[in-house]
Amino acid sequence: MKLPNILFIISGFFIVLSCDKKIDLEVNDVEPQLVIEANYDAIKEEVRVRITKSVNVFATSDFPTVGGAQVEIVDGNGAATPLVDQGNGVYLLENYVPDFGTNYTVNVVVEGQSYQTSDMLPSVVAIDSLTQEFQEQSLFGDEGYIVYTNFSDPQTNNYYRANRIVNGDSLTDLGEQFIFDDGFSNGNSQAVPFFSTRHEVGDTIIVQLISYSEHSFDYYDQLFEIAGESGQSAAPANPEYSWTNNALGHFAAYGYDVDTIIIQE
Repeated sequence: MKLPNILFIISGFFIVLSCDKKIDLEVNDVEPQLVIEANYDAIKEEVRVRITKSVNVFATSDFPTVGGAQVEIVDGNGAATPLVDQGNGVYLLENYVPDFGTNYTVNVVVEGQSYQTSDMLPSVVAIDSLTQEFQEQSLFGDEGYIVYTNFSDPQTNNYYRANRIVNGDSLTDLGEQFIFDDGFSNGNSQAVPFFSTRHEVGDTIIVQLISYSEHSFDYYDQLFEIAGESGQSAAPANPEYSWTNNALGHFAAYGYDVDTIIIQE
C-alpha cells in the first residue's frame, strides 16, 4: 500500500487569498527534520521503513533520503529483529510472523540520535461479501453500479480504511479514500457503500478492508484532512507525530481482508 507523502514545513505566517492583488509571502527556512514512515503489513509479513529529511515548503528538490541508519522492530515479548538497509532510505524485514493484538515498537538510530514509536496490531475484520446496486442518474452522480462492503463489526472499538482496485487500477485520489470507525455501529452488521464511484457491467473491483489501531486511524484521519484543505486555513501543517525526538511521520501496524466482485447485469 502506498500512501501520499504529505509533509509540509512552514512557519510564522498566514495565507491571504486575493483575486486581483499580488501578495509576497515571507517564508522562513527551517532546519530539515527527520521523516520516518514505517509500516508493518501483517498479511505480507513485511516491515518497511523509509527515512528521509524534510524540505522547505517551496523547495523544488525531492526529499533527501537517509542511509546508514540502524532500524529494528521489537515484539510484545521484547525480542528485537533488525531491518536490512535496501538503499535509497528504505529498510526492510520480510517473513516477520504477526501476533495480532500485540504492541510493536520500532527503534531507529540515525547519526547517533535515537527515535522510537509503537503501534498495536489489531485483529483483522473479515469481509463477509461484496454486493452491487444500480443507481439511476441524479444530482449525486451518474447512473451505474455502486459496490457495498458487507462485514460484521466486532463488539469492540474498530477503525477501518477501505482501499479499492478497479480493473487493475488503484484508486488513490483523495476523494476515493475512505477511512471510518464504528462509533455509530459498534457490534452490528455493516453494509458500507462506495458512492464516489459508479461502475459498469464487467468491471472488476477488489476491496481491501484494513483494520487499524485507534492511534493509526487518528494519524491518517488528520493526514487526509490536511491533504483535502480548501486553502482557507492558516497554512498547511503536519499530522501530530508520534516519534520521540520530534521526528515526523508515523508507524502503522495493520492487517486486512480482501474480496473481489465482478459487476453483473
